[in-house]
Amino acid sequence: MIKDRKSFRGGAALGLTAVLALSFSGAVVAQDETDCPEPMGEPIEVGAMLWNTGIQFYSNFIKGQEDAAACYGVNLDLQNGNGDLATEVAVIQQFIAQEKDAIIVTPSDVEGIVPVVLEANKAGIPVFAANNRIGEGADVVSFIGANDVEFGKRQGEMLVNAVGEEAKVGLVLGGLGTSAQILREEGMLEYLADYPGVEIIEKQTANWADAEALAVTQDWLSKYGEGEIDAIVGQGPEIVAGAQAAAQGGRSDVAFLAGDYPYSVKVAIEDGVLAGTVDQDPYPQGYGAVQYAYYWLSDQQDMVEQPNYFLPLPIVTAENVDEYPAAWGTPE
Repeated sequence: MIKDRKSFRGGAALGLTAVLALSFSGAVVAQDETDCPEPMGEPIEVGAMLWNTGIQFYSNFIKGQEDAAACYGVNLDLQNGNGDLATEVAVIQQFIAQEKDAIIVTPSDVEGIVPVVLEANKAGIPVFAANNRIGEGADVVSFIGANDVEFGKRQGEMLVNAVGEEAKVGLVLGGLGTSAQILREEGMLEYLADYPGVEIIEKQTANWADAEALAVTQDWLSKYGEGEIDAIVGQGPEIVAGAQAAAQGGRSDVAFLAGDYPYSVKVAIEDGVLAGTVDQDPYPQGYGAVQYAYYWLSDQQDMVEQPNYFLPLPIVTAENVDEYPAAWGTPE
């Protein structure tokens, strides 16, 4: 346990030849074990609260956190919030009581998590947000993840490219209240403001769940016949289930577009089931959050990009799908 967070010196900075830069930011990911610093001093104690470890997207996110912890000699205490705000709050309060050196927060409720983050601020514990944002009012060292407003704009761009400037669209939302759901919708609507002929006629949450996305899609396809709905956009990859059902049911008149890029989405694009997706990689988000905690507490604060470290967000379609390996997932 590091009692004096300001005086800790955990190891020398990595040389530029020993790291692989990710896009344009200060975040780096070690190429292999030889790039990791020699352990020095007491290990950093980091608590990481992930709102729902059962969501498939987070498999590589968790792996990134664990790999960075192993590389940088961090004692990582990763706890599941079970998709419940009260549990998430209790986990963070436990981290505060344990006097963790840093806390990484991936919340389900962008605003609801703010009061307990303020408690961590009061205790002098630096807080990092990863993948999902923390609302206004709390002190966050840096956010590591996707610019979800830009993500939504990219989905809007992809939609217009797929169906043109006159279309009726259904939007399948992620978990309500998550920053990804709120900001991706905001970005898409901002982009579509320049295309008044593209009308969102239905909007419903699927809570980032395959079964719920399938049910929503089937309901809409039953409600709207050919020519009455032109596209269905999912904020996440769970829309694949609905797209596959539509293809099997002969509804080739509806274009399906996704968010994120697991193996199932890659295959669906290759098979022509999906028109495209926006790719965000969970691994560097998890890795970068632990890495930033290490930098912040080892007198390398200049390596921490503030207030955000944003990942690149390429659009993946049939034209370039071969250039992009899936961000997570494997053949079943």
